[in-house]
Amino acid sequence: MAKPTTRAEFKNYCLRRLGFPVIEINVDDDQVDDRIDDALAFFHDYHYDGTEKLFMKHRITAEDIERRWIYCPDAVISVTRVLPFDDSNSSINMFDLRYQLRLHDLYDFTSVSYVSYEITMQHIQTLSILFSGTPQFRFNRLQNKLFLDIDWSRDREVGEYVIVECYRAMQPDTITLTGTLTGTNTSNTITGTNTIFDQEILENDIILISGQEKQVRHINSPTEIVLVSPLSSNVTNGTATKYGVSDVWNDRFLKKYATAKIKYQWGSNLSKFAGIQMPGGVTLDGPRIMQEAEAEINKIEEEMYTMGSLPSEIFVG
Repeated sequence: MAKPTTRAEFKNYCLRRLGFPVIEINVDDDQVDDRIDDALAFFHDYHYDGTEKLFMKHRITAEDIERRWIYCPDAVISVTRVLPFDDSNSSINMFDLRYQLRLHDLYDFTSVSYVSYEITMQHIQTLSILFSGTPQFRFNRLQNKLFLDIDWSRDREVGEYVIVECYRAMQPDTITLTGTLTGTNTSNTITGTNTIFDQEILENDIILISGQEKQVRHINSPTEIVLVSPLSSNVTNGTATKYGVSDVWNDRFLKKYATAKIKYQWGSNLSKFAGIQMPGGVTLDGPRIMQEAEAEINKIEEEMYTMGSLPSEIFVG
């Protein structure tokens, strides 16, 4: 178990690193789980391996237009932008300006300079930003809601898509989706009862539906998803789970940080017995354990700030 892949293995690794079973670690199992959750939260916020950048696609429903916001999954911790709604870059036909430029000016890259073409493209992009702009939005990770400051009655219609650039926390645990699912082996569509799919999963996620491993193609609505391939057998009121990223448990920062957190909890538990002499002449020294753990935590956090964090996108473009 040198390479933990589950929470249980990770917990045992941290305890062994503190001396268990040679030394009794006076920390309750629930306290260990709490400190691991604290370490994961810090890992997601500050370590570049704790998140992944992706583009989330959401199909607009009548409910979205009525309430003027869309669901964001729990795993999404930040939204960086919402892609423009105009379709100027969606396709190119013979009447498109870019097509004509490439046809007449860039037919031969060996004899024609592409500098003028690049300048023209930048000018077209500037005009698009000036006249179309980018949608303004508001997002708070604690609400699971993405508010779009647009004219919902004009800018978006039922069935259209919103593309969101966001960062998602790497979830190491396999989670069970809420509600139940129903699907047949003749259709790729899965419907849910008391389920909000787009609050818990994203497109391309691998989910397990009543023992059948399937990949999500896209999310039609909060209660309907489409799979890449149909189910092998019919499912009625089935359950679904989403796989976690087990390699997260083996991250060296996370292992050291969670161990230090548990060590601090251990010292905190023993601090009330500081100075009490046990049978055999052993004296408990909880405050010293806390001080050592606090120094380790500060060192790891500083190292993660300086070496593990990605630079802000405002500086890298």
